[in-house]
Amino acid sequence: MLINPLFFWLLMTIVIGFNWPLEHDHTVGVIVDGELVFASEEERWTRHKHSPFEPPINALKQAFLFLKRKYGIKPREIDAYAINYDPRLMALTMRREWWILTFEDLITKGISLGLFQGGLIGKGLGALRSGLFYLHGDYLELARRFIRFIIHSMGENAPEGIRIISVPHHLAHAASAYYFSSFNNAVVLTVDGTGEFEATAVWRVKNSEFEKVASIPTVYGSLGALYENICVKIGYDNLEGPGKVMGLAPYGKAGKYYEKLKSFVRFDDKDYPFRFDVPGKWMIKNTFSYYSKPYYFIADSVYPGGKVPWSPRGDLHPDAVDLAWAVQSVTEEVMLHLARWAREHTGEDKLGLAGGVALNAKANMVIHYSKLFNDMFIFPAANDAGTPIGAAAWVYEHVLGGKMKRQRLRTVYLGPEYSDEEVKGVVERGSWNAKYIGDDVNPVVDLVVKGNVVAWYQGRAELGPRALGNRSIIADPRRKEMWSIVNKIKGREWWRPLAPSLLEEDASKYFIDPVPHQFMILMFKYRNDMCETVPAVCHVDQTARPQTVNKEENKTWYELIKSFKDITGEGIILNTSFNLAGEPLVETPVDAIKSFALGGFKAIYLQGWLIQK
Repeated sequence: MLINPLFFWLLMTIVIGFNWPLEHDHTVGVIVDGELVFASEEERWTRHKHSPFEPPINALKQAFLFLKRKYGIKPREIDAYAINYDPRLMALTMRREWWILTFEDLITKGISLGLFQGGLIGKGLGALRSGLFYLHGDYLELARRFIRFIIHSMGENAPEGIRIISVPHHLAHAASAYYFSSFNNAVVLTVDGTGEFEATAVWRVKNSEFEKVASIPTVYGSLGALYENICVKIGYDNLEGPGKVMGLAPYGKAGKYYEKLKSFVRFDDKDYPFRFDVPGKWMIKNTFSYYSKPYYFIADSVYPGGKVPWSPRGDLHPDAVDLAWAVQSVTEEVMLHLARWAREHTGEDKLGLAGGVALNAKANMVIHYSKLFNDMFIFPAANDAGTPIGAAAWVYEHVLGGKMKRQRLRTVYLGPEYSDEEVKGVVERGSWNAKYIGDDVNPVVDLVVKGNVVAWYQGRAELGPRALGNRSIIADPRRKEMWSIVNKIKGREWWRPLAPSLLEEDASKYFIDPVPHQFMILMFKYRNDMCETVPAVCHVDQTARPQTVNKEENKTWYELIKSFKDITGEGIILNTSFNLAGEPLVETPVDAIKSFALGGFKAIYLQGWLIQK
């Protein structure tokens, strides 16, 4: 008996999460029946890293297309939408500030909000409505109109009522770390620049019930804002700086900058697990610009005046590296203290981490080696890109009454799918010197062993900032010169470290006390002499930020590394993100071909096709 596909849709519950109001790292995530099935970051489509103030137009369209192709679900059949900020927790001034920014950006991007339609009376009523929305700081209505615009632009019918649930920002972070950890009970730390008014929170979670044990307001406890402001002093912007400065820090040393910065930290505060002690009285709820003021003050106190006079692409400057060392060391100390406080005050032996600061792989390493917890899970898109996913998971359980599957997240290949026929068309259109090799990775390994740099593209794109074997650049880690060669090809600063991917079963050969970690946001220390074996992926402090790989998680990627081991004896390969300087990871096959053509690569493996220059 044939069953109408509509029957299966009627049994499904679907939640789509997205960032709102507009800020940065915009992402759309889809939960279907308690499982994360799709996620895409807007930056991959606009080609602007972190998608600053760019509404997730493309990512939301791709989510709708994925649901239609995979499940036959149309946009009007979505049960609910989840967003990653709760306006009820914000100061009215902040809501209004965000409303104006969001409204202006939507209009600039050509998105019709349906507010000013009709004749003179209609336009007048639209102006009145928008004025009322502004007075109340009601950016949810803007979100409904945004969704409706996207649905109509795809030729689909929008439902009369679009249900949007606001999830507090740090709860969305906490949900991302908890629901995909496989833990029943855990303590979760969420640490970032700011949410509605707080920047650090400690959560005790038992069987999906979230209890906030501690909350530190942004003006007292923003490690993210501190790190960003020191990055600005070093010469980077606040979104790109932290990842680079973490890699710069090992070149520095303790000194006056560290001592000055450390003097602002209080671990003996009676109200909070820690706090930054800045003179004056501070309001807990205010605007974004207000929240930054304590950290402007700290940064100026540590390094008075302007920025460090250096070029990050030139010789290292002692002030730059020592400032980097200072902020990285203080971050590690604060995170370790916070983890210890959480362990002591909750008794939980499993830890979840999320928030932008949880992308700091070195601080995560310090917690790992402290042995405070029996298990630790870091959500791979720990920054704001992960909050729509956490928000959607929380809404699925706590609003719609579903039950998340709560399996350990082991892969994040969640982007759109590209068929072999589509890839073949891209290859043939370019008249490349191409050969179809399918899953035979040996020709690729042969190129790598001979000292060539190869671009690698297959399957669905990774969620998060790290290349994990589907959008990668690969090279031989035994060749020390590959460190500078790959950085030059990508247009990166010469001193920035490169990461390895390695066979999960070989992790203990290279690293001290490793655990399986698929997402490259946890560092490990190399064993003695291993840096001599793989110098291109060993940083100056004898650490690396690796990806462990097993066959079940990514078969072709595993076979590539295994074949490299069969030839060289080393089950490890240099792996960095497939993008050129200043760009996000490539998304489409066309993006891959463009970057390959412009970059200094010898070859590209493109979903079964080997193209050589």
